[in-house]
Amino acid sequence: MSNKINKIFRFKGMVLKENLPEYTFLTKTDNKLICSINLPNKVLLDKTLSENSLKILVNDKEQKKNLKSKLGFISNFLYENLKLKKKLIVRSIFLVGTGFKVFKSKVNKEQEIIFKIGLSHLIKVLIPQDISFEIKKINEIKFFSYDKELLGSFLNFVASMRFPDSYKGRGLLISNQPKVKLKKGKVKS
Repeated sequence: MSNKINKIFRFKGMVLKENLPEYTFLTKTDNKLICSINLPNKVLLDKTLSENSLKILVNDKEQKKNLKSKLGFISNFLYENLKLKKKLIVRSIFLVGTGFKVFKSKVNKEQEIIFKIGLSHLIKVLIPQDISFEIKKINEIKFFSYDKELLGSFLNFVASMRFPDSYKGRGLLISNQPKVKLKKGKVKS
């Protein structure tokens, strides 16, 4: 069994309600739902160590080997969702190319941006509610969100409008992705 599965999870400011096989985590102050999880048979969350700590227990040793991948998922799920301070994720998109620009929309400034990326028309993009943005330069945008999956999928959607060219490198580049390897052009002999 890996160390990740035997890990002890500490939580503060939350209440755990057990309604087997479902466990729900609520905030202490206003009983707002943080997350809920359904566990497989003979898998329990043990609170015997202290009031603010949990451990994943499996009653059947034979079942422990069969459930190893599920237990790893449950461990990662608890680790991500029981963080008290959610981490703000910041990613940037760079517009690389002559004449590539980005603007805020005049009509809907907080939820819409306009790209000029070398096409015959401007491209308007609506931004999801959980993502905020800031235009640093005329060709650099910073996006902020607490939801890593939403931010990643949105940035991939935006970058897919103009993938970087393999010869000159022009296009939309996401800050955390590797740069495009440029090909050699025609060589005169």
